[in-house]
Amino acid sequence: MGRPRWGNPESVAAAQSQVLLETDADTGVAWVTLNRPEKRNAMSVPMRDRIADLFDELAVDDRVKVIVIQGNGPSFSSGNEINEDWGQRGPDYKRFTVTHAYRYSSELTWGRTSFSQVIARSPKVVITSAQGFCAAAAYFLLAAKSDLVVVADDVKIGALEARFLGPASSVASLNLNRAIGAKAARYSGYTGAAMNADDAYACGFACHVSPLADLRDDTAKIAADIAARPAAELLRLKARAKRGDSLMDNNVPVVSGLLASHFLRSHSDEMSFWKAVKEGGVGGALKQDKARAAASGGVSS
Repeated sequence: MGRPRWGNPESVAAAQSQVLLETDADTGVAWVTLNRPEKRNAMSVPMRDRIADLFDELAVDDRVKVIVIQGNGPSFSSGNEINEDWGQRGPDYKRFTVTHAYRYSSELTWGRTSFSQVIARSPKVVITSAQGFCAAAAYFLLAAKSDLVVVADDVKIGALEARFLGPASSVASLNLNRAIGAKAARYSGYTGAAMNADDAYACGFACHVSPLADLRDDTAKIAADIAARPAAELLRLKARAKRGDSLMDNNVPVVSGLLASHFLRSHSDEMSFWKAVKEGGVGGALKQDKARAAASGGVSS
């Protein structure tokens, strides 16, 4: 599939080692690994492109029946990389216009060839295997778009970006509204509160909870058991699942306003936040935000 490309040569080259593919032809399971542990596997723009490319390849690989998405290191993924120049735009873009912002956010998040949509539309069974943080886009664009979610007992799942960016896109995610219920999805998106492993299992978001040390083995067993079923039967079951999603408009773009607001950065507080991120990282920006709120007598985001 052809898709718009974003990034610079360095970040595109780095993505090759930041998203890895391992295919086990004997079991019929492919493992897509987010490999940026020093950043809690935050996904850059080129990393998201590479995920989409790999899913395109696996969709037509007859050896593969099940795809597992996992993260290397202490966390599955903290979501999209926010400590980068959004879209790594060219020098002619001094500031995104509304048109640029919506085009970019729509292509990356909701476009038919975007990384989240190739997961939702994959003809293969997709499993997310998560430990540590499964946050923001990793929560509602990876895990929620997968067929199944297996979690370690230390997992923290949620729209944590809502703590400093305001209500998150997850409040309008039809995947989450179906998976955990509209009220729970809104609570997650409005507050940034995280689910633990027991919460995720109780609401049906996760199908299995493993001790952290056993996560890989338990996920591999679940994946292998599914892959042992006849290929034609799995394709039929997945087609029926996708048909049900389509009937509920599950793959229709509903919201991109949050992403667009990131790119436009028009509000003074938001501009200050992104400036602080560039100067001292996300942690430093959050500390400044708390200090600013305390000085004004307000409540920090």
